[in-house]
Amino acid sequence: MARLFEESVRFYLCLNHIASLMHRHGEQSGARRTVLVTLARTGPATVAQIARARHEARQRIQPLVNALVEDGILEYATNPAHKRSPLVRLTSKGNAAVRRIVAIESAARAQLDLDASPRALTAATNVLRRVRTALERDETSRMIARVTRPKR
Repeated sequence: MARLFEESVRFYLCLNHIASLMHRHGEQSGARRTVLVTLARTGPATVAQIARARHEARQRIQPLVNALVEDGILEYATNPAHKRSPLVRLTSKGNAAVRRIVAIESAARAQLDLDASPRALTAATNVLRRVRTALERDETSRMIARVTRPKR
């Protein structure tokens, strides 16, 4: 399991680096790309919901959202569930930006020389999803808190 964790971290760092290279000449940074793709996948959400989905602090996501709103890529909408926490959604310009992101990333994946069958990729995806789901459970968070709590 430790090797899986280490490989996952290295994989994330590699993907993050590649994404920043792919999008460095475009209008979207890696962080902005993450917000846009999250909203494209989930639909309108509050800044706090976007942050939770990305496992990041709301304070890190808010400036990105503000900049994307200023650029006309995102817009705020009334949240019927909470008056003081508006929803954030893609504009038509935002949807076009997501289509460009998807096209660039799809072209890059098509160029990848990977010696793995679709079945093996599906199996790997399923294992990673199960590990992530286990880590996201409240019980796991409590277990980690117990393990990392300073001894008295």
